[in-house]
Amino acid sequence: MLIAAFAPHLTNHDPIYDQNLASPLSVPEWARAFPQYANLPVNAFLLKGTSLASSTDLAYWNIASTSANVGGNSSRTYDTSTAGLLVRFDTTSILRLSQTLFYEWSAPCRFIASINLTPRNRNLSTTDLTFDIYITSGGNTYHILDPSVYANPGDASEYYSNFTTGQTYNVYADSKNVYVNLLATGSTMPTNLGGCGLPNAIFDGPRNITISYVIKSSVSTSVLISDPNLYVLGSAYGLLGTDDLGRDVWSQFVYGSRVSLEVGLLAAIVAVVIGTVVGLVAGYVAGVTDEILMRFTDFMLTLPFLPLVLIILTIIQVSRIVLAISTEFIIIILIAVFSWQGIARIIRSQVLTVKHRQFVEASKSLGAGNGYIIRKHILPNVMGLVYANMALTVPGAILTEAALTFLGFGDPSIVSWGTIVSNATSSITSLHAFVWWWFLPPGAAIALLSMAFVLVGFSLDAILNPRLRKR
Repeated sequence: MLIAAFAPHLTNHDPIYDQNLASPLSVPEWARAFPQYANLPVNAFLLKGTSLASSTDLAYWNIASTSANVGGNSSRTYDTSTAGLLVRFDTTSILRLSQTLFYEWSAPCRFIASINLTPRNRNLSTTDLTFDIYITSGGNTYHILDPSVYANPGDASEYYSNFTTGQTYNVYADSKNVYVNLLATGSTMPTNLGGCGLPNAIFDGPRNITISYVIKSSVSTSVLISDPNLYVLGSAYGLLGTDDLGRDVWSQFVYGSRVSLEVGLLAAIVAVVIGTVVGLVAGYVAGVTDEILMRFTDFMLTLPFLPLVLIILTIIQVSRIVLAISTEFIIIILIAVFSWQGIARIIRSQVLTVKHRQFVEASKSLGAGNGYIIRKHILPNVMGLVYANMALTVPGAILTEAALTFLGFGDPSIVSWGTIVSNATSSITSLHAFVWWWFLPPGAAIALLSMAFVLVGFSLDAILNPRLRKR
C-alpha cells in the first residue's frame, strides 16, 4: 500500500510511454553482481570533457584543423568563457575532433553519437556546413553520420534542411536508424555483424575505441561546437530492468500496485455492500422475501464465474461496444456482481440469531420500526463479519483481475500487476527469453498481497466472530 501511495515519488518514468530507457529486456543493475551478468553495460556517456569550454576539457581531445582558426585567431587559443568551442572557418575549412576511450563491457544493443552546433553569424545550408562522425574499433572505421542521414527528407526522426543563426542543432547518429546502418555497413539491417548489428561490431568486448567528429565548411563563418557525446544504452538498468520496449519495469510495478489495489478494494466494497444488504433484508424480514432472495443467491452461486465473465468481456470487445467507463471498471463491476453471494448467506445466518435477542425484542415493544432496528441493533452486531469478509474478498478480486488481464481482457492503457505478467509471458513465448526480472516481482507481489489480506481477514474473523471468540 505504501508503494501505491508514493508511486510518483518512487519513480520518474511513465510506465507506458517512457520507452527506450535502456536496451530491451535489460536485467536489473544489481544482477551484475552475478557472474553471468557481470560484463553487461549500463547506460553511460563514454566521452570526457564534453563541454569543450575549458583547457581541462580540451585536454581530452585531439583537435586538428585545416584553414580553421579555433577560438577566433590563428594562434588557436581557446576561450574558456564560452559555452563550447568557438570555431571561425575560412573558405574550405575542416575541423576534426577526436577522442580515444577504453570500452570495458560487452556490446550494447544501441548507441547514439551526437554533437551540438550553433551558427553564430550567418544562416547556413546543409552544403555550406557538413558534419561527419567516424568510429574506429578493432582496426575498422565506421562512417556513421553525414548529410545522407541528417539532411535526408525521408528520415522523419532527424532532418535539417538548413542551419539558422543563433539556433542550436543536435546532430546525431542513432544505431537504430536505418540510414546510419546503411552508411556504416552498406545494409539497413546488418545482422551479419551480430544480434544487435552495428553496435556488436563497434563495441565487441573490451577494447580501445576512437570517435572523430569532422566539421567542414565551404564558406567563411563562425560556429559554436558543444556537447559531443557517445551514449550507450545499457543491458542492465534500474531496480527491475526493462521490458521488450525498453520501459522501466520498476515504474510498471509501482504504478501497477495502484491498479491492483484499486480493483481489489473497490470490488470487495461493492460485493460486501450488496451481500450485506441482501443478508440483512433476507434474515430480518424472513418469509417470502427470504425465500426469493436466497433462491436468487443460490442461482447466482451456480453460475460458472470465469467462463461467464470471459464471454461478457469478449462480447464487449468483439462487438466494439462503446462504453463511458473503462475496461478495468467493467471488471470491477463483474467481480463484485459474482462475489457477494457467500457474504449474503453469512450475514443472513448471523441476522437470524441477532434478531431474536432480548434487546431487539425490547426495541420492538417500544414501537421501533424495522429500519431503526436494522440500523441501530442488527447492523452493528454483524459489522464484525462485514469487515472480515471484506478483507477476505480483496485477494479474490486481485487474483481475478490478474487472471483476466493475463488472458488479455484488461485495459492496455492501464498497467496492473496482471498486465505485467501477461506481457512478460508473451515475451517468453515470442522471444524465447527467460525474463525473470519482469514476471517474478508482480507475481510474487500478487501472492504476498493476497496472503496479507487473507491473514487480516482471518484475524478479524477470529476477533469479531462471536463463535470463534468464545473458543
